[in-house]
Order: sequence, then structure tokens, then C-alpha cells
Amino acid sequence: MAISKGEINDLKTKLVDARTALVSMLGESNRGKQEEYSAKVKNLTNETITFLSTLMEKAKGTNVAGKLKELKDAWDIFRNTRDNEVIPNFFAGKVDEAKAVGGGIQKERFAKISSMVDELLAMT
Repeated sequence: MAISKGEINDLKTKLVDARTALVSMLGESNRGKQEEYSAKVKNLTNETITFLSTLMEKAKGTNVAGKLKELKDAWDIFRNTRDNEVIPNFFAGKVDEAKAVGGGIQKERFAKISSMVDELLAMT
């Protein structure tokens, strides 16, 4: 079964919303709001994992299956760094370290992910 542009756009929205919530968290000084953003990141991440798995299942045997796998692999690296370095450092008071990783390698990784999503849109 083919994947629609709408589904790829939905995936892009989820990825961007999770990234936006993280950036908002890193810029927030109120602890309660920080925790709200962190929970939003977690919820959006869970939604994205489920949605991406569904898309990969639908894409089996199509020309977009390989690109979705590449995207998932890149996003897994991004997500693991975010969840295991950026967010823990931020809540441990190592805000500068969290922002350095979030605004450095993570920004580059997210740009790559966005580019992959755009390639998927061009393929559908």
C-alpha cells in the first residue's frame, strides 16, 4: 500500500512539534513549564514511534521503504542523544551543556532528518 503525502506531512509535523517542545524547554526558566515541555516531548516521541512504525509497515515493498528506514535510523540517533544527554543534562543543571548539544550536533541531525522527510515527500 502506498504512503500519501498527507501521512509524510503528518510525520514531519510530529517531528517538528517534538523538536519545538525541546527547544522551548531549553529556553524556559520556570521548572513547572520545563516539566510540561519535557512531558510533551515524551508524548510526541511515543506518537512518532508508533506512527513511523505504521508507515514502515505500509511501505514494505515500495520505493519509499528504504528511505523510511534511513529516516528512522537517523531519528533514533537524534532521539537517543536527546533523551540520554540533552534532557538529563538540562534537568541536572548543566544547561549550557544541554544547549550546546541541542544547538550543535542535534540541530545538524534534525536538519538531516527534515531533508529526508522532504525527499520522502518528493517520492510520494
